[in-house]
Amino acid sequence: MKKAFSALAMILSALPISIYASITPAIAQRISIKSYNYPNQYIRHKNGIGEISDISSVLDRADATFIQKPGLASANCASFESSNFPGLFLRHSFGQIVLNINDSSDLFRNDATFCFKPGLANSSNSLSFESYNFPTYYIRHKYGKLYIDRFDSDPLFLKDATFNIVAPLNP
Repeated sequence: MKKAFSALAMILSALPISIYASITPAIAQRISIKSYNYPNQYIRHKNGIGEISDISSVLDRADATFIQKPGLASANCASFESSNFPGLFLRHSFGQIVLNINDSSDLFRNDATFCFKPGLANSSNSLSFESYNFPTYYIRHKYGKLYIDRFDSDPLFLKDATFNIVAPLNP
């Protein structure tokens, strides 16, 4: 039964959730985030660092599942809370995406808030995440780690900064 459930969860995780119909920053929901140009890799936290990687274990699935919440700094945007470490959120710090405890400071709220934008590499069914407090800076992966970088029209940047929100890998 557990094996069948895991297989079903993996199949469902491959299905993109309609970004216009069911993904709105103002609604809290469990999600996973898939890389656009590395479709077998997902955003996850590992040892407090944001990265993308293949998902193979129970721990991987837990680390790649987030609770998307209304943005801590703006309800028009979103914040991503770890599902397996409640109270810890993805945020940028010195340009790198890390997992930190919400200390309720203005700086933390601003750093942990990202605004949904049409996908830079594919605007029809993907998303990009713009930093709330650093407009024109987007979450992107580089060498497997996550950063916020200033918008660049280079095709690789556009792909690295585009993602798909999917069903949670750890329901």
